[in-house]
Amino acid sequence: MAAELPSLAQPLTDTPETSFTLSSAYYTDPGVFELEKEKIFHRSWQYVAPRQSFASPGDYVVVDICEQSVFVILGDDFELRAFYNVCRHRAHELLQGQGNVASAIVCPYHAWTYKKDGALRHARNTADLANFCLEDYSLKSIQLEEFVGCVFVNLDAEAQQLSDLVADLEADIRSRVPFLDSLRVPMANTFGPTTIEAGWKVVVDNYVECYHCEPAHPDFASLICMDDYQMETFGLWSRQIGPRIRHKNSAYDVTADQGYQGALFWYLWPNTTFNILPGADEMNISAVRPRSLTRSSFEGHNLSVDNKQNTARSTYTANVLALEDISLCESVQRGLKSHSYDQGRIVADKQLSGISEHALHHFHRLVHQTLQTTSYHS
Repeated sequence: MAAELPSLAQPLTDTPETSFTLSSAYYTDPGVFELEKEKIFHRSWQYVAPRQSFASPGDYVVVDICEQSVFVILGDDFELRAFYNVCRHRAHELLQGQGNVASAIVCPYHAWTYKKDGALRHARNTADLANFCLEDYSLKSIQLEEFVGCVFVNLDAEAQQLSDLVADLEADIRSRVPFLDSLRVPMANTFGPTTIEAGWKVVVDNYVECYHCEPAHPDFASLICMDDYQMETFGLWSRQIGPRIRHKNSAYDVTADQGYQGALFWYLWPNTTFNILPGADEMNISAVRPRSLTRSSFEGHNLSVDNKQNTARSTYTANVLALEDISLCESVQRGLKSHSYDQGRIVADKQLSGISEHALHHFHRLVHQTLQTTSYHS
């Protein structure tokens, strides 16, 4: 029997100024999480890694998409391909993490051997099996697309191309990041996963609003001027811009000639973020990975133009900003169990300013509409 969505006592309206949030059951009901796996994560474009992570044939990266392990690999023909990460014999996982397979993919269980293009090359002791053909046991492929210099996959074979769904997002990023095509993957190119004892929606909720920034991130608000902070929503994405910064602040000092002189944050439905902080020509790309109903992880890559780390900047983001956000999200997840809480009121001003919660409303609408339908469109 299909799970039913929780009812909303107060309306999630078309306009943020009159709307309430999703109810707490959307964050605490196991049935909702099962629907999200099926209708959101198994049908949406999921970030894997920067394209530069795949330099040599055999380079691969494994990601988990709500209990579906997949990997992307660069073939001998220098074509990228994506496959489910399970052997066609007895479902043992083939690869772990990221690395390189020099000649072939060999299952650790029974040594079935696959080419880098997914074709089964050898299966031990099968020569005398009736009606057994290697061609029938190739790895199951997955949709793959390169977008803004990154590799994405989609488990839905019928899904519309990401570049068609959000062509305006790529155009926007390219127009605002002059150093985009000069970005490289640093030596230590992967961070995380950082485990958060909060569900994925709580983490995204926190990301897509800066109403909390001044009280909860005082150093961030010291670095980035909140008076002219901007927040805008589009079809399947939203954007935050901090156009003005303070060079002397309590987060980390930035000189006028020290890299990018503003802040940019893009959210791509359902769980990908692109992030630029002041003080370096550097971009962070991260995914909020659901791990359970009440647990998620934040993981991704830092790309820079010169591969030089600003120690003060990286220390602040890792040891202050990230820890503040984790604490906020974990407190909210605990609070959502309270008998006193069901829905909150969206706080949106008439100007839809940078501290307004209209992007939170935009995200809640996407969740609600997607769970009610079998597909979504831009």
